[in-house]
Amino acid sequence: MTETVLRAAAVLMGVYAVVIFALFGAALIRGLRWKEQTRQTAALLPQIRGALVDYLAGKDDLEPLRRFLKMGRADVLTAILSFQNAVSGSARDRLCGLALDLELLFEWRHEIRSRDVARRRAAFAVISFVYAFEPCRRAVGDLLADSLEDRDWEVRVCSAQALARFGSPAEVVVVFRIAAGESLLTRILLAGPLRSHALELSIAAVPDELRSGDVARILATLQIVVAWERALPLSGLDELMLHPEREIRIQALRVAPLVTASRENESAVMQSLADPDPEVAMAAAAVVGRLRIKAAIPLLVQCLSGGNAALARTAAAALAALPPQGWQTLEELAAGGDPTTVSLAADVLRRVRPVGSK
Repeated sequence: MTETVLRAAAVLMGVYAVVIFALFGAALIRGLRWKEQTRQTAALLPQIRGALVDYLAGKDDLEPLRRFLKMGRADVLTAILSFQNAVSGSARDRLCGLALDLELLFEWRHEIRSRDVARRRAAFAVISFVYAFEPCRRAVGDLLADSLEDRDWEVRVCSAQALARFGSPAEVVVVFRIAAGESLLTRILLAGPLRSHALELSIAAVPDELRSGDVARILATLQIVVAWERALPLSGLDELMLHPEREIRIQALRVAPLVTASRENESAVMQSLADPDPEVAMAAAAVVGRLRIKAAIPLLVQCLSGGNAALARTAAAALAALPPQGWQTLEELAAGGDPTTVSLAADVLRRVRPVGSK
């Protein structure tokens, strides 16, 4: 009995050792292949980029690129994508046209159905790039629009960025609404591509979201508008500056310098200076300085003596942005009174008033 058990144990140990050595051998082979592939890529990429530069310079011979495709298709893809931020206009169109000339677009469309997430993402990345070229857009069709509901977040964002840059007006609106309902990271990634459409979006899509009553979507929309940093014809902002939600009040105040000045907006900004939340009052004080609202000077003085150091500094900076009345007010505050206020007013005056002026 004992001998049988020992023999079984020995057999199991032998099988275990064989499996371990097999796994080790497979890992070693994969490592060697990866090392060889890395070496080949390092050697090929400069040559592929050189061929692409020649092609972009006007050379129509595609044989070198076809030869590189046979040697390493992934390297050709990498080389093409490496140019996406370096070319524009006709050079970009010529580069994107390679997807059709080399019959790559069909292959990439096949790759997006792969179960390998990395391969799918790579295919969508290059399709989104060549989408800038009108013939490629026709060949891609509704693929990117359909991919806005893909299960993979990176694929959705990649497709949305391409549609924001080169899609139809209706597709741009869809992307904007997606950005208003997604995470902060998604909004950051989509705000830039949407910026060129800010004026068109501000006519209908932005007001619709701001009137939606959905706090999360209102806040997200205001964040996008702030990120655009463009003058926009928005109305009804005064109501948002006095919204019950503090985050909406703060974001609306940050939007205020970007919209057409109005009595309603100035009144809302001045009311916000008395907001019990110091951060809201600070945002309002910053707006007063940017919009040069001189009627708010008495309220800024109250902010200076309110006891909040950060708010006091912001109010002092706003007064400094309102010469000559703001400077005169700072001089009066620096002349005497609360020591902290005197010191702050004097310091701000030294920094903004020209040397030798009184």
